Amino acid sequence: MLTGVNEIYRQLRQWRLPIFLAFTLLLLPTISRSVESSPFFEPYSEKHANGWIDWQNGLIYGIGRGYLDQNRSWPRAQGAADVIASGNILRLAAGINLDDRTTLESLDQGKVVIQLKALMRDRPQQSKNIEDVARPYWVVRVASIRGNDSLLAKLLGHLQASSPEWRNFPLRQEQSLLTDDNQPWLVLDARKLERSEPANPALFPRIISISGEVIHCVKNAEAAAVINRGVMQYVVSSASRQSLRSAETSLAHILAAADYYLSPPEAQAAAAKSQKRTPFMVMEVLATHGSARTNLVISTEDANQLKVEDKASQILKNCRVIILVSNLIAGHK
Repeated sequence: MLTGVNEIYRQLRQWRLPIFLAFTLLLLPTISRSVESSPFFEPYSEKHANGWIDWQNGLIYGIGRGYLDQNRSWPRAQGAADVIASGNILRLAAGINLDDRTTLESLDQGKVVIQLKALMRDRPQQSKNIEDVARPYWVVRVASIRGNDSLLAKLLGHLQASSPEWRNFPLRQEQSLLTDDNQPWLVLDARKLERSEPANPALFPRIISISGEVIHCVKNAEAAAVINRGVMQYVVSSASRQSLRSAETSLAHILAAADYYLSPPEAQAAAAKSQKRTPFMVMEVLATHGSARTNLVISTEDANQLKVEDKASQILKNCRVIILVSNLIAGHK
């Protein structure tokens, strides 16, 4: 009897595999290998006259113009443009909100601004030599907010060295939590907030409940995650909450389905007992909080659910947090 069952299963596999592979190939163009590059999201750019800040990818772009008629040669014009672009990066960085009360410019009574040149490491990004206009040169330089040699890494080192309050924060772990491609991400939808209280970007924003309880902040996060991801990422999206909640964009979900679909019946029965996870937890931001409107307020029910999820998957500790903002606030400063 057992031999007969196995023979039937073997025959089923012969036609189930081609069908599954064909189905997978149809889906592959829409599959994203990571939530951070999901087709649902576009970078949120905070635009200024002298450059812009990409809050999804953690980059500051500075624009500089070096004019040929003032510098007598193209190399000198480019050198002047580079200096101006680097200076504009420092100006943009100085205006970044650290939290709901402090900008980098006001941190330590302005002392950090003096050190920003040492904290920032910018590099050439783009240059154009436009010879058919009267004053034809401009360049763009870029500096990283996140990463091992970034503004955020240097700033945290400065805070830990200069302030006893920061000595043990963010949290340090022997093993990094960044290898978590199959874990969910929190998506906080702040698109419906009134223009008078938009969700303004910051390096160290907080998530708080409507009762005032702090649910997520930089001091509860793992250091490697803060430096490489940032406490939160800001994106623009036209996707509905429902489409995000039901999204299956991770390649890991397809591979897990393949493992289930093509495995023996006993393994399928065991796998069915495990709960299937979706890539996003989507919650509504009810309001912003703080003088700079950088803190995000969620309901008590969502806060409780988020605390449970953090214990299970370390979604907050590992900074797997995305904020959906409106295009209306781009360039608000």
